Amino acid sequence: MRIIVRAGLALVIVQEQSYTRDLFPAFKLFSKHYPEKEQEMRTALWYAINPLSNSEEILKFLDRFGSWIKAETENWLKVYNPTREIHLPL
Repeated sequence: MRIIVRAGLALVIVQEQSYTRDLFPAFKLFSKHYPEKEQEMRTALWYAINPLSNSEEILKFLDRFGSWIKAETENWLKVYNPTREIHLPL
């Protein structure tokens, strides 16, 4: 789940001009821009800190929120990296 939280940060990194590997600050920055998805990201943060052994619950969560984050990432790429460059200039 750490990768989901960090993927959320990646969606707002341009607006925030900030990066962190720390999960809680990443969650807070994401939630500032996507308040309607705060609860789902809070769940991802919880799962990252407290891993579940119930794979069915994890898969159900990823099916819902993971699908949304994948679609939102595609939208981000259309705006900020339409040619899908591997190494973007800083």
